[in-house]
Amino acid sequence: MKTASVDQSAPNKPPKLLAGDLTPEAARDWEDACSTYFLHKEIEDKNQVKMIASGMQDRRLHTWYLTQKATLNAGTFEDYMAALKKDWLEAHWETKLRKKVMGSHQNARPFYEWALEVQDQNTLLFGNDAHLDNVQLRNQLEANLCDELHTTVLRAKLAKTLTLKEWIEEVRQLDDKRLEDLATHKKFAEDCHNKSKHTTPSNYTSSSKPSTSRPPTNTSTHRLEALTAAERTLLADNGGCFKCRKFYVPHRSKDCTDGAPDASTYKPLTEADAIAAKAKNDKPKKPVAAVAPVAAVMASSFLEADSDSEDDTCVAPFETAHLTWPCLLTGPSCDSFERIDALIDHGSHLVLINEDVVNKLGLRRRKLRVEIQANSAFLNSSSSTLSFSEYVHLSPSSLDNGWHSRTIRAIIAPKLVVPLLLGGPFLSHNCLIIDHELRTCINKESDYDLLNPPKRVHHVHTPIPSKRDLYRLRKDVMHELQHNKEQLDRLDAEMRRKYEDRFPSDIPHIDNLPTDIVHRIRLKDPNKIIQCRRYNTPRKYREAWE
Repeated sequence: MKTASVDQSAPNKPPKLLAGDLTPEAARDWEDACSTYFLHKEIEDKNQVKMIASGMQDRRLHTWYLTQKATLNAGTFEDYMAALKKDWLEAHWETKLRKKVMGSHQNARPFYEWALEVQDQNTLLFGNDAHLDNVQLRNQLEANLCDELHTTVLRAKLAKTLTLKEWIEEVRQLDDKRLEDLATHKKFAEDCHNKSKHTTPSNYTSSSKPSTSRPPTNTSTHRLEALTAAERTLLADNGGCFKCRKFYVPHRSKDCTDGAPDASTYKPLTEADAIAAKAKNDKPKKPVAAVAPVAAVMASSFLEADSDSEDDTCVAPFETAHLTWPCLLTGPSCDSFERIDALIDHGSHLVLINEDVVNKLGLRRRKLRVEIQANSAFLNSSSSTLSFSEYVHLSPSSLDNGWHSRTIRAIIAPKLVVPLLLGGPFLSHNCLIIDHELRTCINKESDYDLLNPPKRVHHVHTPIPSKRDLYRLRKDVMHELQHNKEQLDRLDAEMRRKYEDRFPSDIPHIDNLPTDIVHRIRLKDPNKIIQCRRYNTPRKYREAWE
């Protein structure tokens, strides 16, 4: 279960003892808070218990108070606290707390921190026989110091006349110096330890170096005889080594690592030794796997028609649809715009127009300063060079008139297979970007897509008549009125006769008008003069105003 605690919002407000097990610390806080409240509110002794009794939030304490309310209210606050501690604190709490104070040791903690803790616990025993006075507390602290600090305090020979506070301050300074020296020694030891990790003793270094001298290849005291001419010939013919004197080895004497054979067991080489070594060398060895490229990627265009190794999803199509732009053109021979299906080709460096379209629109032909030569993309024996010498000015527009091209020059190409071919000059001059994947041709300035024009809603606007039309309309109306004047006069007479009580011959005189007030608007203060704010007038206008 949680322990009790004290809550007080302000010194002049009654404190609250929150629910929980009552401890010596909570009892002391409750007593201090109540005393502060009595002091600020100047409550008489006979009313002190009554004023704070309602602050006990624990139901058990509140019931305890109600059962002996008369007795507690009649006594003093000190009697109330004594009864509260006696009935609700742990049995023999003062003895246990004194034992805790007496048995507390400094150990490795800083002295001042430990001394404050002991003093705080001793204050809980204030007013009790178990409480330690300053002399007893000093003796207790001095007896339970750590060994290092205890020796230092004895050497310091502190005066017995020092108060408890002065003695604690002196010991605190000695302990701080001890802790500083301890930290310095610890750091020095750590540095030495770290250096020892990175430093290798000289004797260990010299002994750990590998020996560069080659071990003796022949431990025998016998000397190995030199190779004879027959042995040299035998080793040379059978892939042998002159140093280790072995047949069919992959090295030679300068690369030999086996060393010379033992002289005590060495036997001269014979033809039989060579044959035996060859038979041993010819034994089949374990196969070794080898990886090598075995095929090359063949282009899809070289595959046969019935080949099933081609994946249509991973290769480009053979052809794509042309980028055709339906546009409008006009000329002197046309009363309106003509629709032309133009071919957009960003690979062409020219803008070409069919000669028949030029004649139909009646466009003005212009001469090129230098003729332009062009060849067919498919060269053969019958191909010839094409020559262009005339051009026209064009300004095509979209079908919805939402975009108009800048004026371009189109070269007249006789027998052109399309009416109009819009090449690089048209695209660059109009800042157009082509996306073949999305099949778009967008103008960078207006974001208009020539191949996918936006759908526009056409609004019907009623034309506003001009002044001339209004004059004609008015004239026609007046003519019709004059033509039907007799009929209108007859209808007017019938209307007046039917409602003659509403159309008197003359209105009454002002003196004969009724004086009865039918409705009246009352102002707040009709005689009030509204004060207007005055503004300074420039000097050059003052004389004229005066």
